[in-house]
Amino acid sequence: MRNKFLVLFFLTIIFAKVSVRIESNPSNAHVKIDGEPFGLTPIEEISLAPGLHKIDLAYEEYVPIQYELDLQLATSVVLLFQLNQIHTVTFNTQEMGLNFVLDSKYNWFENKIKLKMEEGTHNLKVLNGDSLIEEKELKINEASEIFYELPLSESQLQLSQQKVNEALEALKALQSVKDSIENE
Repeated sequence: MRNKFLVLFFLTIIFAKVSVRIESNPSNAHVKIDGEPFGLTPIEEISLAPGLHKIDLAYEEYVPIQYELDLQLATSVVLLFQLNQIHTVTFNTQEMGLNFVLDSKYNWFENKIKLKMEEGTHNLKVLNGDSLIEEKELKINEASEIFYELPLSESQLQLSQQKVNEALEALKALQSVKDSIENE
């Protein structure tokens, strides 16, 4: 009796299937499971054996997803994937001799470049030789153009503030002249 139970138990495990539902945002993403095309999301019910499966999702102008699923014995599983959109970003600068590093992966020296960037927050480092000049976050949520200028030094900021103060004084003097002419 015990041997029959063990054989039945192992047969159940060997032939067991799990019902899998795959959804994505946006929907209509192409799905491959273990290299085989399965259609577009949402995929209602696929019967898969427990074990390791590779799931690939692709949608034009979105970052593809590759996911390894270690499927355990269960009655059903729902997988929901969020695909991130890719945007074209044009990066411009008139500064010379700078090195730009995006997300510690992409490196360029050109003054104008078009990049395909995943939606989200990215890290931009600006270097002159080995010296870090500036590090900033870029939030990308649409196709855009970014114009980079070096940050002003403390002396440049003081000079700019001095020029603003001088311009305000000149405006006050003009206002006084205008008021005196109107009062005559």
